[in-house]
This record gives sequence, C-alpha cells and structure tokens, in this order.
Amino acid sequence: MHNNHFFLRILAQQLRQILTYARLKQCFSQEKDELVIGFERQTGDDFWIKCCFSPQFSTLQFPSQFHRAGRNSIDLFSDLLLHEVQDVYVFENERAIGLDFLGQQTLVLKLFGNRSNVILFQEGEHVAQFQKKLGKDYELTLPVLHRSIDQDFDAFEAADGDYRALYPTIGKEGAAYFDALGYESKSRAGQWEFLEQTLHALENPTISIIETTKGIGLTIFPIHGEALFQSQDAVDALNQFYSLHYSIGEFRREKGLLLELLTKQRIKAIHYLDNLTKQQHVREANLAYEEIGNILMAFLHLIPAGSKSVELEDFYHGGTIAIKLNPLLSGPENAENYYRKAKNYVKEIAHWQSNVDRKQAEIELLGEQLSQISLAENRKQLKPYLPLLRVHTAAVADASDLPFKQFETDGWVIWVGKNAKNNDLLTLKYAKKFDIWLHARDVSGSHVIIRNPQQRTVPKHIVEKAAELAAHFSKRATESLCPVIVTSKKYVRKTKDLLPGQVIVDREEEVVLVKPTFWE
Repeated sequence: MHNNHFFLRILAQQLRQILTYARLKQCFSQEKDELVIGFERQTGDDFWIKCCFSPQFSTLQFPSQFHRAGRNSIDLFSDLLLHEVQDVYVFENERAIGLDFLGQQTLVLKLFGNRSNVILFQEGEHVAQFQKKLGKDYELTLPVLHRSIDQDFDAFEAADGDYRALYPTIGKEGAAYFDALGYESKSRAGQWEFLEQTLHALENPTISIIETTKGIGLTIFPIHGEALFQSQDAVDALNQFYSLHYSIGEFRREKGLLLELLTKQRIKAIHYLDNLTKQQHVREANLAYEEIGNILMAFLHLIPAGSKSVELEDFYHGGTIAIKLNPLLSGPENAENYYRKAKNYVKEIAHWQSNVDRKQAEIELLGEQLSQISLAENRKQLKPYLPLLRVHTAAVADASDLPFKQFETDGWVIWVGKNAKNNDLLTLKYAKKFDIWLHARDVSGSHVIIRNPQQRTVPKHIVEKAAELAAHFSKRATESLCPVIVTSKKYVRKTKDLLPGQVIVDREEEVVLVKPTFWE
C-alpha cells in the first residue's frame, strides 16, 4: 500500500512542510531504474528523494545523504535546477504527487507500480520524463492526472453502496479490511457511516510495516498481530519499508526462487546422467563395429547384392547376428563402413565419458549451492548466487518475445533458428558480433547462436552443448557423430545473391565433432 493514494496524501502533506521554498540542487540518474532528486532547504540542509522504479519493486526513499558517483551518471530535468518549490500535493483520486515550481513548472512523481515515472510539465503540458520506455506517458497532461469523482451520499446510493465506485483508490487491502468488518452485512446508512469513519481515520493513521505471504508490506489500515515497524511519519516509514523489503522480504523471495531454480536444474541434470547411463548399457549390449566388419568380410559370398540386412554366423559369441546394410553399397563397402564407425567409436566413448564427468560435477556443484543457499540467513550470504537468478530471469523474459527456439545451460543462453528465413533473422538481426555462431558442416540445418553480450570466453562444454543442438537440427541428425562449424558471428555474412538461410563463413575458428543430441 506504499503507493496507495491515501498514503501518498499523508506523504505529500509532510513533503509540503519540508520542501516549500526549497531549491532543486541536483537531479540525476546513475542506475537504470533510479532517479535521485536533491533539494537545498531554506535552513541550508539537504533533502534527498530517491525514486526506485525497478519492474519488481517501485517506491520512494529519502536517504539522509547521497554521494553521487564520479562516472556513469547523467543529469536530468536541468531546466528545473535552482528553481524553488511552491507547493506539494497529491492528485485527486490518483497515485501521483505533484511538486509545483516557480515558472509554472510541475514535477510529477507518478507511482503506478511497474509503470512508475517522473514527468516534467510546463504550464500543464508534457515536457520530459525519466522512464522513456513508458510511451503513453508522453500523452499525459496535468488535468488528466486529476480524477474528479462525485463522492457524496447521493452518488453512494446511486452506486448501490459500492464504495469502490466512489473510492477506487482504497485498493485490495482496504477491501480486505471492509470485508473483515462485515461491510456487506450493514444497512445502507451503516455502510455510509462506516465509510466516513474509515476515511476520517485514514487522514492521520498509524503506518505499519508488516510481513505478509508475499513479502514485506506497508499499510495504513489497522492490523491484527505484530508489526515490524510503526510510525505516523510517512518519510520515516518509507525508509524503513525500503530497508526491510531488501533485508527480509526480498531476501526470502530471492532465496525461494534460487532454491526452486537450482532444484529443477539438479533434477534435470540427474535425468540427463541417467540417459547417459542407459546409452552405455545399450552400447555394451551391442556387438562392436569392428567385429561386425570382420563377420561381413568373412562371409562376403553369402551377402546378396542390394540387401538391406543379412543374418550371418557370429563366430565371436556364437549363434547368428542380424546386420543392417546399405543396399547401395557392396559387401566390402558395407564392411568398410563399419570399420569407419569403429574408429569414430573411440572418439564417441571419449565424448560420452566427458559428458558423464561434466554432468556428475554439475550435480555435485548444484548440491553444494543448494546446501549453501538453504543455510543463508541474510541477503549478504545470498549475494554470490544472485547472478544465477538474474541470468535465468533475463532468459525467460527473452524467450517469451523471441521468434526462435531458446535453450539455457549453466547460465548461457543458446538460440536455434526454426527454418531458412528464421535463420537469417537470427543471424543477421538478433545475433551480435561477439556471439558464437554454429552450424553443422556441409549440410543444411539450423543456425545456432551462443549469446555472449559480456564478450567472455565461452567454456568448451557450452560450445559442445550448442554444437549438439546444431547437429540435431540438421540433415546429420541420425548420424553417430557430426562435424559442427564454430566461429564468431562477426565472421558470418550474407550477400544478396544467396538464398534464405545461406551465408558465407569467412573464418571457421573451430570444427567440433559431436553426437547429435536434443536436450532441454
């Protein structure tokens, strides 16, 4: 309820006492979703407002002092510098505070949750705004922000006693409070009396900070149970709310998300390792490729031309063995094919063992991380693991908007094209020059991109995982091993004469041999 109209009304009254005749000294941003506004009061004291407008948490904070960073900061609303505040007020039935300056300029703190913004108006017309991504704010005018609503008893009766029609800003917490006190069971006159009494109490309430199932909350309605903090000072209450949100509420939310994320990743890794073990059992149950080649060479005279399979004596293990053949090849050529597979088998075993070792290490690491996160008691102890959560959140957000397949492994995001035209879109529009580009060699298939916005060295096992996808989404998907081109996207280009999906690779930085694999 920290952005509720009734709370902002109390806050605006307090800010009016603090800021009237104060001069705007600084206004700058040094974080993406943070604006800092500094005032010099008539007493010579500084007063700071920090507007924190992240998508997950939007609020105001009032630090006692603020040291501007020496770099990575930008001045905003420069036209207001040294201008004097004339009035501070809350807009009618709205979640916004206005600061009027000399010269008919108004700075609006629009506190609309994840659509919060700071907007400058000149003579009621939009001039500039902090959050430029909120396009609809460019159309706002000051009169629009005032929502005039008839709130007398006649209007109340016309609304059949629905207080929400007259006071939409009461919000969900107010509705829960009304329901708890049996509002609906009261007579119409009783409802009106209760509404007036509640509104009167909200003019000078006790502000409570409480712990809820959704985190830390601020309320101006009476509470049952113990509060983490209580005050009638709105500025102090917001400062405490901001601090408790991150020290308790945000800590518990992030801890829960991390435990859920890493548990899912560990279960997925265990399933992947199980599949690798099954591959080993199937491989051990089958006859070695070299032995099959020797059997074919021993019984060439028994192989009919053009056969798709043949059943021959197994002089290694006894009995007979059914051997698949390529009908387009002769007997010796089919034997040579099995000898070639036998040579690749050694590489395949090494690759399989590498995957097993890596997956076992991943499971062990995830287990250690889960144990440490479970023991964490504050955000400082959780801090080393928060990048895992940010990477996952960004990947999920990106995936919802992207027109191609997306995969994630160990914090790395991999994109896979869906068809020829989609490959062009992926490589030419979405991929950046330091991303890693992969494609199955000498056959058609999907373009694959390993995202690398921070220009880091991509680990070998990540390259191999992406290569497995490139092999799977290619014409070599059924082969035991597939060569995959690996290079920086900056070495990939397209000329106008090429068909959709076709590109020119100026430099193949590496070619890796992998087994075509689809993983999630």
